[in-house]
Amino acid sequence: MSKTKITRYKFYVIGVGGTGSLLARDLPKLLLNAPHKMVLLDGDVVEDKNIERQGYQLQDVGDNKALSLSRKINSLYPIECEFDDKYCTYESLFSLVKEDTRYIPVIIGCVDNDATRMILEDVFKNLDDVIYIDSANSEYEGNIYIATKSKSIQKGKLRGQCYKFDLDKHPLEKSCQEQAADGNVQFLVTNAKMAVSILEHCNALISKELKEGVQVVNRFETVFYD
Repeated sequence: MSKTKITRYKFYVIGVGGTGSLLARDLPKLLLNAPHKMVLLDGDVVEDKNIERQGYQLQDVGDNKALSLSRKINSLYPIECEFDDKYCTYESLFSLVKEDTRYIPVIIGCVDNDATRMILEDVFKNLDDVIYIDSANSEYEGNIYIATKSKSIQKGKLRGQCYKFDLDKHPLEKSCQEQAADGNVQFLVTNAKMAVSILEHCNALISKELKEGVQVVNRFETVFYD
């Protein structure tokens, strides 16, 4: 009697700010008693202003975001959460994914710039087996693109295959003044809803029910009547 092959996933959460930090807080619960791993990647440092809508506390201020969150996850849950405390580049992510062939990579984009999204899509295009979940949101709404590749056959479209990306700057190209001046208008409620939606797709993947395509997430989609 042949044994059923167990599929192992490694979840790479790129960007642990407004949406990514809230996702990273709950993702470990899906991985309990399962053969999966997770990695957090972000070059940002926790600031006082992040406490309001991101998954950090005052004691984290001054620490790297990916390091801070992975430290908490590893202390709270019996899973392995790795981290990379640098901004994502094509070379860094591709080499990170390729060095561990025991797992199918699940790239989860929670970034706020198209320059990094282009990097994530390039990594996706150059892998034979990979899942890519990319989120983007404004103040009140957002969307999630889900694309997969199995033996080089792609299902679902990438964000960049649907519209032209903005020519914005990668975080490594920004000065300290530019990074400090970035005004994020995203609210905690919207970020939290995006994080839960991504978590649902991760759960569907583990349960072998993932669907490729685009999900629109509206913050006020439920209407209440007196």
